[in-house]
Amino acid sequence: LTDEWVSENIAEHDTVDAWKGALRERLEEMRLNTMRRTVVDRVTDALAALVDIDAPESMVQGDLQARVQNTVQQFQQQGIALDQWLSATGQDTASFIEGLKVQSEKAVKVDLALRAVATAQGIETTDDDIEAEFQAIAMQVNEKVAKVRKAYEQNDAVTDLSSQIRKSKALDWLLEHVEVVDEAGTAINRDLLLGRSASADDTAAASDAE
Repeated sequence: LTDEWVSENIAEHDTVDAWKGALRERLEEMRLNTMRRTVVDRVTDALAALVDIDAPESMVQGDLQARVQNTVQQFQQQGIALDQWLSATGQDTASFIEGLKVQSEKAVKVDLALRAVATAQGIETTDDDIEAEFQAIAMQVNEKVAKVRKAYEQNDAVTDLSSQIRKSKALDWLLEHVEVVDEAGTAINRDLLLGRSASADDTAAASDAE
């Protein structure tokens, strides 16, 4: 592997060091994203466990219906027949639905808990929050912000969007305040897990914890 080969074959880079540096940054970003998802999963698991009431069945069924539809749509987009997937994984329709229902029950408990956190901490959704979300959605779907805003208003979906933003802010608050430890109970640098700068020692500790 030489600088000449990199210059001729890698469009973005001219030297071996530059290419390796870019690859390292990409891998580090992927690693940090994976760790952050792990932290979010652990936090929401712990949060759901604190909810000592049964998840309301109406909320569970609503989440379950949406979850089933999304799963089926994903299979269709990938050209996978649901019955073939069920056969390949040794499941029937009932067990498939039951597995998704377990996820829905957790999601509802997390939903209730995040609402409680938002209330306890006085977390609210502002007009600026909603406008920023409209801008982010517009960028994702490549539409004008005004068109996205109008669509939400016409479908009476602004209230639901505001609720989602509020719960997202509550989750962010939790991520900033929970104590994250490894299996030995040693605290892990939160900034590292949230994708901020950290020392090499912290990186190694987080890797060991995962």
